[in-house]
Amino acid sequence: MYVNVYRQHQNIWCVWCSSDAFSGLKSIDSDCLIPLREIVQITATESVSAIELEDFYIDEKSDAISSQAAVSYEFVEDGQRLAEVLKPFQTCQVIAVDTETTGLDSLKDRIRLVQIAAPNQPVIIIDLFKVAKETLAPLRELLQGTPIKVLQNAKFDLKFLQQAGLPIAGKLFDTMIAAQLLDAGVRSHGYNLAELVKVYLGEELSKEQQRSDWSHPSLSSEQLEYAARDAAILLRLREVMKPKLTGARLVKTAKLEFDCLGAIAQMELNGMLLDLSRWDSLRQELEQRRNQMAGALRQQFQPALLSAQLDLLGNEVSLNLDSQPQVLEALQQMGVPVENTSKLSLIPLAEGHPPVRALLDYRKAAKAVQAFASSLPKHVHPITGRIHPDYQQMGAATGRMSCRNPNLQQIPRDKIFRSCFIPAPGYRLVVADYSQIELRVAAELSGDRRMIEAYQNDEDLHRLTAALIADKSLDQVEKSERQAAKAVNFGLIYAMGAKGLAEYAYNNYGVQMSLKQAETFRKRYFEAYQGIARWHGAIKRKLPREMRTMGDRLRRWKDEPKLTELLNTPVQGTAADITKAALAKLPAALKETGAKLIGTVHDEILLEAPEKTAEPAAKILQQVMEQAGQRYLRKVPVKAEVAIALNWAEK
Repeated sequence: MYVNVYRQHQNIWCVWCSSDAFSGLKSIDSDCLIPLREIVQITATESVSAIELEDFYIDEKSDAISSQAAVSYEFVEDGQRLAEVLKPFQTCQVIAVDTETTGLDSLKDRIRLVQIAAPNQPVIIIDLFKVAKETLAPLRELLQGTPIKVLQNAKFDLKFLQQAGLPIAGKLFDTMIAAQLLDAGVRSHGYNLAELVKVYLGEELSKEQQRSDWSHPSLSSEQLEYAARDAAILLRLREVMKPKLTGARLVKTAKLEFDCLGAIAQMELNGMLLDLSRWDSLRQELEQRRNQMAGALRQQFQPALLSAQLDLLGNEVSLNLDSQPQVLEALQQMGVPVENTSKLSLIPLAEGHPPVRALLDYRKAAKAVQAFASSLPKHVHPITGRIHPDYQQMGAATGRMSCRNPNLQQIPRDKIFRSCFIPAPGYRLVVADYSQIELRVAAELSGDRRMIEAYQNDEDLHRLTAALIADKSLDQVEKSERQAAKAVNFGLIYAMGAKGLAEYAYNNYGVQMSLKQAETFRKRYFEAYQGIARWHGAIKRKLPREMRTMGDRLRRWKDEPKLTELLNTPVQGTAADITKAALAKLPAALKETGAKLIGTVHDEILLEAPEKTAEPAAKILQQVMEQAGQRYLRKVPVKAEVAIALNWAEK
């Protein structure tokens, strides 16, 4: 039996020789494996410590509220009574926290009720409309205290409580996040509280009062019972989820997710500042460019149609560039060998057919106007004047975050777009991103010697790849060849085909690549990086239904997975784990600088810092990010590149 030397601290066996189902994440180079008998003892600093496991209460058998018991509660409208009723909760090991609010916008709506539940205690319902702020100290102390706080969709409550001057600190347990981790990418139900109660407890939870008027001066008994039940049932949910997380080896991943909840809530509350004047100028410029490109394209395409399109009066109708049949007919009449107008079909033909190139450029310009330029100002908040997106912490099955309303993670990297995002007066943006983190993870996972050595020697991997696939010396590599090598590196670690590589190169790097070129690059890449090739081949032979990241995050497939997904999951998922590990540490690390988290785009983290503390904040950000990476990667060094800027484009 063998163990992977990079994962030695976790006692993980090699998947290629009777593994423990840690599928596909080992190096398959023999010198990266050591005999099991040589395993060293696990240290507390390298894994979830005994203290952390105890805090998670994995083995604890607490007195959770029975499913058949009626939920008793005490309604508190008097601040003088608050200290007395909360006194028993201060010594609890775990409490549940829930809120009822007047709306969904934490920046303009208010909390009406805060509910606190604990085993063998009545649920305490606190009316924040009635209890004076100066008497809330006992509640504030409890929320900042040592008990583990159990919440459902914790980010929502964290933001409202923060705005109410009742921030939560300490250990959290989010039942929604726990359920998403347990599903591991195979989703068969929703993640609202009623769905989770049905799935994990086998009960129906009425949500009839959810949309009732929580701003009314007098709340009904039905509303109060609903509020109490929602809080109490969280304790029972957690008791069911704990052994499931343990059985699925997801305790460490759950702790990571719970630890970065506060940072994500902060990012959403802080938001990003958009220079509306500059953005409007950009919108006008983009619309003008789109219209010019559309006019030029119609002049090329219109004569090629078999017969001019006529209206009822016999007048020629202008070509509709959004009509696939019309565009396809024009392309075919111009001699372009294409059966449809999908991007995948068009990109390999762009180099040899100028009309195809012009069509792709037009579509890109039209998308820029439609998806970003016209819609983004609508998301500027009327109170803060900033954009506050909604980050989905478990947005992808790999564990990667997504973003919506608006999706700032899809803002093009072009300087004309990013220059419109600015800091507040007297502040600076501090922007850092990981250098080639997914390639570094792939190097570690595959054990590819050439790639690992390049990173250890601080070589430019893109230049190295360009030299290898072009059969040139490093000093002969041109800038355009290095740019093409970026697409090759990032695309082929996931075993893209030649067509997919050509599309990826154009979409992400603006590189035109013919199908023949893509095939040649692909062949030479795998000849150069044989460790990557062997890793791909081993995964392809097994096609496992489960994969894990280097942090043990799990992903399952109901049906036979695609090879690209099997390769993407451990790489992208480990990169996501690294970013989240950094986010979890940053609020405390940055506290003295006054810097605030304002956004993240996969491997990039953005701060807004006072001018005087921007430099120390930048050093802290870089240090925390690199330390987070080295928790996962043992042989490949991790680098974060940081900049202090007046706008997002200056990174």
